[in-house]
Amino acid sequence: MIKLHELLNIKEEDFSNYKVHFAIGRDRRKEPYNAFLIDNFKEWQEYQTGKNWNRPFILSLVYYEKDIWMFGGIYKVLPINPIPVENGNGWIGWKYETELIDAATEYIGRAFFKFKKEFRASYPTLELEPKNGEPIAKMPLSHILDKRVALTDFLGFDQVNIDYKTLKHIVVDNILSWKSALSNVKGIYLIVDTLTGKQYVGSAYGDDCIWQRWESYAKDGHGGNVELKGLLKSNGLNYKYNFKYSILEVCNMNLGNEYILGRETHWKEVLLTRQFGLNKN
Repeated sequence: MIKLHELLNIKEEDFSNYKVHFAIGRDRRKEPYNAFLIDNFKEWQEYQTGKNWNRPFILSLVYYEKDIWMFGGIYKVLPINPIPVENGNGWIGWKYETELIDAATEYIGRAFFKFKKEFRASYPTLELEPKNGEPIAKMPLSHILDKRVALTDFLGFDQVNIDYKTLKHIVVDNILSWKSALSNVKGIYLIVDTLTGKQYVGSAYGDDCIWQRWESYAKDGHGGNVELKGLLKSNGLNYKYNFKYSILEVCNMNLGNEYILGRETHWKEVLLTRQFGLNKN
C-alpha cells in the first residue's frame, strides 16, 4: 500500500525539512476542514498559539473523520518573523506568513490517509516514529477521490452542519447545489450558539423555504429573531460567527403551515429549547 511520503514524493533524507500539521479544531474538530471548503485554510493555519513553524515546510493533514486525514497541501514558511496577535477575547498568538508550494497539488483535497493519532502533539516532525503506531511519514493512503472536495457538493439534508462563515459564503456566492436543495423544501432547522451550547429551533413555512430563511440569517446573523438579536446586541455583531446551522427535518412543499408549526413545537419540546435554549415561545 502506498505511503504518505511516497505519494507526495518526499525523500527520507528530506524529512527533517518538514513539520506535519494535524489540523483539527479545539471545540469543533472539522473547523479546519470547513475552512478548507471556503478557501480559507491557509489563513486559518497561519494563526498559531505558539511558535510552531520552525522548519522550512508544513505538511498539512486536515481532520476529516476518526483516523482519516485529508491532504491539505505543503506550505513554505516565509522568512518573516511571526507577528503577535490578540483578538477581542484576549487570545494571544502568532500570525505567520506562508505560501502553498507547487508540490503534489493534484492531491490536495483528494488524497486521504489512515492514521490513528495516539499522541497529543499537533505539530510533530515528519520523521517521528511514535511509541504507539506507525511512523508518520509512512501512514498508508486510505483513498483518493476523483475530484477535490468542494462546498459546491451538497451532500444531503442530514449532513448539513455549517458555521456562519460557511453559510455566508454559500449565500453570497449563490452556490447552486445548496440553493437548489434548500429552495425546494420547508422544514425545521437548528441554530446552536457554540460558545454556550444553547439552541434555537426555527421553521420555514408559508412562502419561505429553508433557503429564504437562511438567506436572511446570512445577511445579519439574526434573521429577525428577537432572541438572536438580543445576543448580537449584548455581545457585538461578530458574535454571529459562533452560530452553527443544521436541519432537523424537511417537509413536503405541499404541507400546510399548521403541520410545520406543529413539528417545530415538537422539536422545541424534545430539545428543551424553551427552558434551556434560545426559544421564548
